[in-house]
Amino acid sequence: MASVGLVELPALKLVDENGLNWTAFRKTEPLASKQILAALLDAAGFDTAIVNMKQADDAYEYGQVRWRSRMMSKIAVGASVKSLDPARFDVWGVTVNYLQERDPALEVVAFLHAGGAKVVVGGSEALGNPRLYLDAGADAVVMDKSGAANIDVLRYVLGQPVERLTGVMLPDGTVHKNRRPPMDPHDWPLPKPWMVSQTLGTSYWEAPIGDELKPVAGVMLDVGCDRHCSFCQTPTYRIGYRASGPERAHDWLAAQRNAGAKSVIILSDQFLGRVLWPNGRDDVLAILRDAREQQLPILWGNGIELGKATLGRGKRGGDRRPDLEMVEAVWGWDGRVGCAQAYIPAERPLLGQESYEKLLPWQEHAAMMRAIVRAGVPDINYGVIVGLPSDSHATMETLLDSVGRLRDELRDINPDLRFRITPYAIRPLPGTPQASELERAGLVRFTDPAIVGGFWTACADTLNMSYEEVSDWQIRLVTELNEPEPDWQGITGLQAALA
Repeated sequence: MASVGLVELPALKLVDENGLNWTAFRKTEPLASKQILAALLDAAGFDTAIVNMKQADDAYEYGQVRWRSRMMSKIAVGASVKSLDPARFDVWGVTVNYLQERDPALEVVAFLHAGGAKVVVGGSEALGNPRLYLDAGADAVVMDKSGAANIDVLRYVLGQPVERLTGVMLPDGTVHKNRRPPMDPHDWPLPKPWMVSQTLGTSYWEAPIGDELKPVAGVMLDVGCDRHCSFCQTPTYRIGYRASGPERAHDWLAAQRNAGAKSVIILSDQFLGRVLWPNGRDDVLAILRDAREQQLPILWGNGIELGKATLGRGKRGGDRRPDLEMVEAVWGWDGRVGCAQAYIPAERPLLGQESYEKLLPWQEHAAMMRAIVRAGVPDINYGVIVGLPSDSHATMETLLDSVGRLRDELRDINPDLRFRITPYAIRPLPGTPQASELERAGLVRFTDPAIVGGFWTACADTLNMSYEEVSDWQIRLVTELNEPEPDWQGITGLQAALA
């Protein structure tokens, strides 16, 4: 039986000369994708282990970059690459989902390759830049995000016979395209208890959470998206939208609860995409009712499309009024079960619908937000994208005023509502139309992945403002609209330190 080691990369910081961290520090979050991958390989007969480099507390600098007037140190927190024994497994799997992880990931791949190991790389960042990882020593880069390619890729790298190699790029440049259907989430094998236990977390990237919600699990109950927003990599996966039904969702949620999870982040590119299919609305209601019955509070960490919670299901020309039963199911909270926290992808509620096609117009968006708060969700992280090419100081002033008034309206509905605005600067992700457009316009000012892939580091000018001015507006939005949360690693913690 061949052995496989699945690597979780160290947590990252981007620290300025005053010791302030300018990126998301994710060290103890749940590792949902590792559950899926470990279970898939285990079911295929591989002896699978998870190598979580985040579990160590060592910190080391792996580079520097100047941003604005600050010299930023790139810090990895976790096990050193030298702690890995290349001979420990027959093949290693390295997942790289975030652009900012590129440099540490390349270091791991190069180290394992130099030690004679076989290495397969996957994840969103690798899919966007496969040549980088192959040049570093990877034996293959997986180009299929659904899981359909994984088994044959590993067997091929190990020199075993394969029926049909698909969804992979090899060092000689050969690309075996996805010639088989993407794998459906319904067909992902369920994880064994040890897999779930090793992937539970004690933190949540969108907000601080109480001990009653820990440990927290992460599950993926669908994959892909029906939309084609220009900023997003998901459409480039070319897998459409695929969702598990209520029965399979029950099994995944039960696996988390049985392993000790007290809450679950439902990671979704488009959880409400189910409503576009017959009985899909009923499936959404059934899954969320089941989560309540299993006593698992839900955290919506990736944001879900508000338009599909309308009576018109987000269809062009459809009724944009909230579907109140759906809103209650998705965002309702009774103090014990339901939605304990939600990231709401406001992105740009006033402008930018051409780029962000899933957005509602402002009036309908505000009506939906009021309905969501009435449903009872106690904590909202409201994500706003800044730095669109057309952005100016005037549009930023309008945004500041409009979001501030909406915040006040929502707190009138629920005075105890925890509501934080998180202004993300544009991150031109490789392979997306937005990245190509910004590069053609000459607006991108940085190439360093720690800056471009960072969370609070603006990297592109607009037609009217410099990237420094975009960054200033990020800080102003946070400072004027949020209450500091100094003990949290998020942007409001950065705000407290800057004050």
